[in-house]
Amino acid sequence: MEAEFFTRDWIGENLAFELKAHPPLATLESFSQGRFYIQDPSTLLAVRELDPQPGETMLDLCAAPGGKTTFIAQLMNNHGRLLASDFSAERMKLVAQNCERLGVTCVETVSPAAFDDLAAQCDKVLLDAPCSNTGVMRRRVDLRWRVSAEEIKRLRTAQLDLLNQAAPLVKPGGVLVYSTCSLEPEENSGVVKEFLAANANFKLERERELLPFVDGVDGAFTGKLRRKNAE
Repeated sequence: MEAEFFTRDWIGENLAFELKAHPPLATLESFSQGRFYIQDPSTLLAVRELDPQPGETMLDLCAAPGGKTTFIAQLMNNHGRLLASDFSAERMKLVAQNCERLGVTCVETVSPAAFDDLAAQCDKVLLDAPCSNTGVMRRRVDLRWRVSAEEIKRLRTAQLDLLNQAAPLVKPGGVLVYSTCSLEPEENSGVVKEFLAANANFKLERERELLPFVDGVDGAFTGKLRRKNAE
């Protein structure tokens, strides 16, 4: 296997590396022993914005297949309460498999039906929302034939609905990170603005966008929102 370290300001040193040549991953002992996970470096941005800390209660709302979930666990030193949920029970099996391979033990799976019991219980919530995926079009060129104005509108409605489901789960003073792998403003800053207009108890701390032709990674967007403390 040949690899080179890959560094960006949101990644840091000695964390990510780019595979240059490798045999089938299933044949690598280092892979089966959970020493690394394969994902684009852009996916790490949302977790860095979340800034997980050991001992916190966290929720990854759309967790499958588990790349962000397991990175959250890594930054928590596998210590704390990390809840993982997804609206596809079948895809949640992937989260369990990845946690087992990587040795993650702090993850609990939770059904969306149980969200009412989590009201104001989470220090931080990550919502990596379903989106048009236009940020990964460099690797999935077929997407250009499937993206339409109607689909963007449908996704925007779903994204706002998910944000409104996530918001009550955040403790006062806690953080909600909204992320996509879309480059469309309607799915990114547009969704955040509409959410904030209807949720005065949240404030925007910052937004960031990664662009394939600038950052050399897949496109990604993050918006870091903080729930205001009760007055």
